[in-house]
Amino acid sequence: MRGRRAAGRGLWSACARIALRLGVLSGQCRAAFLRCRRTHAPDFGRSGARIGRSGLGPAGRQVVKGIPGRRALWPLVAVVSLWLLVGGVVHAVDEEASEREIEALRSKITASRERLGDAARSERDLLRHIQDLDQGLEALRVRVDRSRRRAEESAQTHARVEAERIASVQRLAATRRAMEKRAVALYKAGAAGPLQVLFASTDLPEMLVRMGGLERLLVHDSELVARSIRESARVGVLEWEADEARKDSDAAHQRLARRNTLLSAERSARGEALEDLRRDQTRERSLLAELEGAAQNLKEVLAKFRAERAGFGGGSFAARKGGLLRPVGGPVRRPFGRLVDPRYRTEIFHKGLEIQARRGDGVRAVAPGRVRLAGWFRGYGRLVIVDHGDGYFTVSGHLADIYVEVGDVVDEGHVLGTVGDTGSLEGPGLYFEVRRGSGPLNPAEWLAKG
Repeated sequence: MRGRRAAGRGLWSACARIALRLGVLSGQCRAAFLRCRRTHAPDFGRSGARIGRSGLGPAGRQVVKGIPGRRALWPLVAVVSLWLLVGGVVHAVDEEASEREIEALRSKITASRERLGDAARSERDLLRHIQDLDQGLEALRVRVDRSRRRAEESAQTHARVEAERIASVQRLAATRRAMEKRAVALYKAGAAGPLQVLFASTDLPEMLVRMGGLERLLVHDSELVARSIRESARVGVLEWEADEARKDSDAAHQRLARRNTLLSAERSARGEALEDLRRDQTRERSLLAELEGAAQNLKEVLAKFRAERAGFGGGSFAARKGGLLRPVGGPVRRPFGRLVDPRYRTEIFHKGLEIQARRGDGVRAVAPGRVRLAGWFRGYGRLVIVDHGDGYFTVSGHLADIYVEVGDVVDEGHVLGTVGDTGSLEGPGLYFEVRRGSGPLNPAEWLAKG
């Protein structure tokens, strides 16, 4: 019981001191409390010793009469407790917003890793297709070589046949000349020519010799005619074979050339797709590294800022909501909030505004504050963070030049740097955020309408 009373007196004393600091005591209560505190400084509200009416004397009892009783202070205790609770809740909200942002970065990292996994699988599939195409091209090259050899053989055959054809034509021409001579001789001899040769013999042996000569002459003439017919037929066959061999060779070459063109084109297309995929993988790995680095840097910076809570009074900043000076003139090219990535069709949360501006335009502080960070920040290029107090920060990124240093005190309108495109893929512009703790706020709701 005695311990609970001591604790109650301690709470009563602590609440009274807090009420005094907050200015919620009336003038009479305030004066009485201060007189009592000066009179009993060693005991009042410190050791928890009981202050009774009998130990104070008349003057002391008169002072105590001016101090509200414990029951009267219970509303004060409730107010102070509520104030402390609200402060804790605000701090918890900031911490929760930080955790949400870090969790969002983790989700992006997971999505990036999944895209890398999909890209790796696609790369393996493309490599398999390219290997199949390479095997097809190799088989086609074998067939082309075989066809080329056949074409060479056909060409040799064609040359041989052509030589034979020419020889046959020449023999045919010689046979025809011989036949023409025989025809002329027979014409000159007349119808009785052979009989005259036969009966011009003086005796029987000479007649028999002449009959043998006539017989051989007839056989020779018959062979000339037959050979002429054969040579003509041979020439026709050889010409047909040569023509067919040439046609087959040309057709085979054309088929193989078309097939080779198709396979080469497909392999080239697959190769380009593989190169594009690998470039995408490189960009995705770079993006993943940026996200992981940004998440780590953000955690470190926020931890540092939370450890350095001291700053300017933020009441004035909160009161400026909707009327803050615009950091730079220009239209908004990417708003705050959830957006769909046009390339990967994934949903991302954009934590600030991207304002289109000319390179070199001055970037102004939107309110008084102290520079917390000024330099390169991965993913944002050259960046300036200004602490406006009470957990409010503004972030200005993609700067070309920075004119302030960490620790500088800046007024509203102070030029922090110039517009650039460092860390940006969309050309000159300003990336601007408003944060409470580590939680992003919609800058459009804080900036004055431009």
